[in-house]
Amino acid sequence: MSQTSSNWIRNIFFLLLIVQLAPTVIQTVKKYYDEIISAKTKVGIITIKGPISDTSLHAQHLKTFFEDESIKAILLKVDSPGGFAGASASLNYVIRSLKATHHKPIIGWVQNVCASGGYYIIAAADHIIATPLSCIGSIGVYIPQLQLQDMIEKLHIKYDAVHAGKYKTTGNPLLKNTPEQNAMLQQFVDDTYKIFAQDILESRRTLLTAPAEVWADGKIFTGQRALELGLIDQVGSQIDVEEIIKEHAHITNEIAWVKPPQQPHWLKFFTGADDDSDSDHSYMTTFVHTLMNYISTQNTQPTL
Repeated sequence: MSQTSSNWIRNIFFLLLIVQLAPTVIQTVKKYYDEIISAKTKVGIITIKGPISDTSLHAQHLKTFFEDESIKAILLKVDSPGGFAGASASLNYVIRSLKATHHKPIIGWVQNVCASGGYYIIAAADHIIATPLSCIGSIGVYIPQLQLQDMIEKLHIKYDAVHAGKYKTTGNPLLKNTPEQNAMLQQFVDDTYKIFAQDILESRRTLLTAPAEVWADGKIFTGQRALELGLIDQVGSQIDVEEIIKEHAHITNEIAWVKPPQQPHWLKFFTGADDDSDSDHSYMTTFVHTLMNYISTQNTQPTL
């Protein structure tokens, strides 16, 4: 093949490559200059959806958003019936700690449900907005106790457990709790409840309008009633959320919403939806949460 032919083929190849890449390059450049021209202000979005069992990823994303100086505020969206006490308390503490260090506004938004552990988390926000017919509250603690002793007796099944420590079999659904074991569980629940209620008081001390006996006895409230009790700051819509964010963060231009990086799809199956996702939590998360709640065996986990 002659040198001229080789050059011709090479030129055609590069021309086709340029034609293929041109739309992507043009779109990227256009997006870059659009952002410069519009000068939008970044606001991070953290979404907590479904049963709460592990908040470590949410904590990581919150830390990233608080430390990023280009992000001027954070929107915390919660749609959760609650979950494990430890995970819920942990994220409440993370938010309060980050707020104290970075002084960046974080606004809570509830469209449907924010109960128990979900409320534990959002209570740490600077301002909470909820729809008037949302479900707020359920501030209390319980440990589910499934009891199957009568069933296995009717089936003529015998079950026992060799153990060391008289409290070790507490919560085993195939063995009846002793009075001492029940007393231990009650004490554990009471201690957890006391910390839960105290943390809500610490988070919203100047805003609550009623004593703890009114809002911390497990009741659920509409968003409108929650406003009257001081559990939230405002009833409204998504439009109100954006206005409040601009007010708290002193934003005068348009908002550029920033979401955390997504997890790989295979990891979502085990951990549930990403912080930035409005999709339902994973089937695996639902299954594990239900299993932990209703078939507790050797371990007892307080649920909010």
